[in-house]
Amino acid sequence: MYKIDIVSIANRELDNRHISHSDLSRRLNLNPSSVQGMLARPTLQVQRLLDLSEVCNYNFFREVADLLPYAEPSATLIKSMAIAANGYEERIKELEMEVKILRQTLKDVMGK
Repeated sequence: MYKIDIVSIANRELDNRHISHSDLSRRLNLNPSSVQGMLARPTLQVQRLLDLSEVCNYNFFREVADLLPYAEPSATLIKSMAIAANGYEERIKELEMEVKILRQTLKDVMGK
């Protein structure tokens, strides 16, 4: 399995920006011991990495993606996913309209 030392990357960027662990704990509204523990573990939760990205104004996800030895998704795959998402949006609109009609029908029946 491929390993990326994300905690070292996070600590590097915190150091580059002169953000101390106590400053980070204030910005993340966390207990300082929680921040120390988070940065002592070998992994980070995705949400914490997103939080660190916001604090540091740095895209940790892009750096991780650039380190991965895997191919990028093809343009065809991305386009087909966008088309599928659009189809789902249309179906959701149809179902919302159907629910609205059924609610009105139920009101009409119950009111009579």
